[in-house]
Amino acid sequence: MSVRKDGTVFFPMIWHAHQPVGNFPWVIEEAYQKAYLPLIQTISKYPTIKSSFHISGPLLNWIQETHPEYLEQIVTLYSRKQIEIIGGGFYEPILATIPDRDKELQIQLMIDWWGENYSIKPKGIWLAERVWIPSLPPILVKMGIEFTFIDDYLFRIIGFSEEQTYYAYMTEDQGKAIPIIPINQKIRYLVPWKKPEKIIQYLMKGCDEHHESIIVMMSDMEKMGLWYAGDRITHDICYIDGYDGTPWMNEFFEAILVNSWIKPILISEFLKKHHPKGLLYLPTSSYDKMAIWSLPSPLRKRLEGLHQKIDRKEIDPGLAEEIKTFTTGSIWQNFLIKYSQANIMHKRMLICRNKVETTEKALPNLSSDHFQKIWEKVLTSQSNDAYWHGLFGGVYYRFLRHSIHKHIIQAEFLLDKLRNREGLKEFTTNIQDVLLDGQPDGILENKHVSCYISSLFGGSIFSLNLKERGYNFLNVLTRQNEPYHTNKVQNVQDRFEKWSFQDHFLSTSVPGDFLLKDIYQDLGDFANNLYEITQNTDQSLTLMRKGNIILRKKPVRTVISKTYRLQSTKILIEYDITFSDAIEPKSLFFSPEINIIGVSYPYKTTGVLDTEPFDLVKLINQIKCQRIEIKDQNEHECVSIRINFSKTIDCVLFPLFSILRSEIGFEEIYQGTSIFPKIEIFGKKFKFGVEIILKTIN
Repeated sequence: MSVRKDGTVFFPMIWHAHQPVGNFPWVIEEAYQKAYLPLIQTISKYPTIKSSFHISGPLLNWIQETHPEYLEQIVTLYSRKQIEIIGGGFYEPILATIPDRDKELQIQLMIDWWGENYSIKPKGIWLAERVWIPSLPPILVKMGIEFTFIDDYLFRIIGFSEEQTYYAYMTEDQGKAIPIIPINQKIRYLVPWKKPEKIIQYLMKGCDEHHESIIVMMSDMEKMGLWYAGDRITHDICYIDGYDGTPWMNEFFEAILVNSWIKPILISEFLKKHHPKGLLYLPTSSYDKMAIWSLPSPLRKRLEGLHQKIDRKEIDPGLAEEIKTFTTGSIWQNFLIKYSQANIMHKRMLICRNKVETTEKALPNLSSDHFQKIWEKVLTSQSNDAYWHGLFGGVYYRFLRHSIHKHIIQAEFLLDKLRNREGLKEFTTNIQDVLLDGQPDGILENKHVSCYISSLFGGSIFSLNLKERGYNFLNVLTRQNEPYHTNKVQNVQDRFEKWSFQDHFLSTSVPGDFLLKDIYQDLGDFANNLYEITQNTDQSLTLMRKGNIILRKKPVRTVISKTYRLQSTKILIEYDITFSDAIEPKSLFFSPEINIIGVSYPYKTTGVLDTEPFDLVKLINQIKCQRIEIKDQNEHECVSIRINFSKTIDCVLFPLFSILRSEIGFEEIYQGTSIFPKIEIFGKKFKFGVEIILKTIN
């Protein structure tokens, strides 16, 4: 399709490739064969088609190890000025959520990687998930970054018309200014779902007789090869037979070349010859869908419903434009509120990196080389994929969460060894606001184990880690409803965080499936509620709450005191419960709920009740036991957790499954095993003990 136009539209094409930390090698190989490799092979056939490449650090390392010839192709295209390299945070962090020092380290790692390996210096920066905060310019300027890209959604919510987004602009903070270039949303949604002629028709809108307009196309490389498109994938569309027998990518490039008013260009070349159009300030946000996904599920469902009505033209066009302009959704950081496991990972990462800085200050004469591997683990744990959920699995995938936790715990393990070698005291029991929720949390820690306890949520353990293996046994995702859960796709919504030692009081008649479906009545007000926390002289922590249980419709004043004590690789939990009135026999059960993850389920994770194996995916109702053990015998893990009760008791065990929607449809994902001990109580005082033993399996 050739169209004669008077004027020009500059058309940078940016290709972004990323694989999550912890992703499986065979998954990355498929992406390489179906997306990364055919793209660069096609670009190589069109010497006048210019592109920008951003490849995240974890993927760069994988390619360098498995397909170094791919990087040589990039260098060849770079040397003939056909492509430029875009930098970014090496491990693809959300820069807005990490300390400034870490922002600089992440950006510098990417600059160093390209410089040391291929003598290439990235000039621009890619913002992971396009998350922008107004305070970024000073950091970017300091790091020598010359430009960045921001989704045009942010320009529209400050009142810009579509035509105004066809230009580069400047923004600043504290007097440090940097060029910003809008990423065009409409082009992004056309590629590769429509014939190239539709893209040409859109570009005509931006054709400028003054030769200043710039419309940026950004696409994930994976979108051009791995995404589902009906009964085929986009690899077939882009590189095999397109929509009418011609590969879409070839047809796209040919369409650009026959329209001379479209000028493929590198961003750095454009900025050498063309000045940004002016100064502006943008709010904290990302792209439109991300802003919607980060909303609490009920609000997300309502806003998505409004947008669907707009798409179906059920809303007046004028009102529809107002809705899209002023309904801005939320910010990325609210994923940390929406998913408690995301917040745990983020706050554990912050605690870990603060320990590293504390140690650096305590050892000022030690060179940075001694901390290099430790910082590498910390920075790796900032990779964004496991912290959120939108179209893809994200936080729902336990292997992604496990990878983040593993790097955090391994960083602490290496730091412990360094401190011991240099004669510094080991980190030990203390109280601090780990989750930054305004309430104190408890930390039990030695060189083997770290245990984190929330005072705000039932005095429960939210992280229990065997340092040597980098394994968090409590990496269990709380089940919750998503907008795509319907009558046809049902999902359990948990009322209480699926942490361990949430304290419940149950009637004697509660069946196991009521616990599994979370439709039981909790007769107490202890789970998810505030406990007082005290550090004892023997390096233990005591959590206490004065609350009530309801028996025969009357409140009974109840005090729970539980002490957590760390001994080598054991956690001892001692309960002391007092009631204002005597409890009659056979009227009440106490149930300190325990939730455990088996990362390698279903392949090499097994469960044992006393000496008998049990199936982690079946409801086990009212079984008597004194010991429960779960083993993860994956060769990369080889760990077990054993729970010993102070006496033989009844237990209910069941699996926790989440239903999520991903690029392949609906998936049922195992999130962990829930254990409800059912301990009969009577009288005015009650004592009970639990011993948890963490160990490696040889």
